[in-house]
Amino acid sequence: MSMKRFIVILALFPLLPGLVFAQIELQNVAMVRLSKSQSISVKEFKDYVKWTGLSSVKADGLSNPEKEKLEEARKAVLDTLCNQLLVCQAAEQEKVVVTDRELNQQFNDQMKPLIDAFTRDRGRAPTDAELDTAFATMTGMTRAALKEQIRRSMIAEKYLQFKKQAILGQVKPPTDAEVQTLYNRDKAKSLFEGGFVRPDAVRIRMIWVPAVSASEKAAALNRATQLVQTIGGDPGKFDEVVNDAKPSLGYQAGDGPYIYKHDQFRVSMGVDFYDTVFRLKQGEVSKLLERPDGYYIVKVTETYRQKTLTLEDIYALGNPMKITVKQYIYAAESQRRENEARTKASEELVAELKKRGSVQIDNDIYKSIAW
Repeated sequence: MSMKRFIVILALFPLLPGLVFAQIELQNVAMVRLSKSQSISVKEFKDYVKWTGLSSVKADGLSNPEKEKLEEARKAVLDTLCNQLLVCQAAEQEKVVVTDRELNQQFNDQMKPLIDAFTRDRGRAPTDAELDTAFATMTGMTRAALKEQIRRSMIAEKYLQFKKQAILGQVKPPTDAEVQTLYNRDKAKSLFEGGFVRPDAVRIRMIWVPAVSASEKAAALNRATQLVQTIGGDPGKFDEVVNDAKPSLGYQAGDGPYIYKHDQFRVSMGVDFYDTVFRLKQGEVSKLLERPDGYYIVKVTETYRQKTLTLEDIYALGNPMKITVKQYIYAAESQRRENEARTKASEELVAELKKRGSVQIDNDIYKSIAW
């Protein structure tokens, strides 16, 4: 072999792993046929898995049952994509469509939280290019892919209503007696176990000095220390600092969330922050607290002791709609019954369509997918 040819081969070799990876991404993991053939590529499947958040979960360190549940969840995404295509082909045959107006309305509703967050952070609305970048970073999908997924979902739902109204229309809400029975069954359980025992809880007001990056830490700590000195542990001074807050002063402030005495909050908020909050008496000001996003000073403004909620009590602290336990049970049970009927109707519809068409998953390609 000539030296020149060897150098060319050596130069190309590092590209081969990337080329193989790209080829795998473009391969079809599934094929759906009814009125036509439609494929689902590995990339499309992985994009939707990322959209659901399942791709960020790593199997390393999980127990075998947890790994099995993760695999089942990812497989369910692929099954859903295949079934959607099957139903959409059937809907197309029977002229069941979604109008552009309906699609755009639903799409805009889905994008609104992202647009609002961008506008809040930057002080202006995002351009289409900025929105594309932000959405792709968050989900791995393009906005066009999201719009197509919304279109498929809407068509599938319309067709399901069209074909299976006999099942979906039979759902009845729970009676008062059934609501009482459900309450009695679960009233001794914690809210976090699906019951109605509300643990101890507090609400806080807080002053936050942002420090998201390491380079901001020193300046943020200096500003936070100044605020601690200004307040001096005085609840009245704390309120004055809260009322004066604005970004130009280097800090933000306002009413914080309701915090329940439960391990879920202790983990999410950080042990020192959580333990400090629950050591404070109502009206007392905390020491300076550090979290990954900056520095905090907090004051407890509301205190609630553990209580078994009655049917007429407000179910969740801070809910502006002030839903009672009775209303919550009624809504939750109604939704459960609707979901059960929709699952039955969907499974029945897909089974019928598979007799006319087919869904084929390439197991070898599926098993080769790297997460």
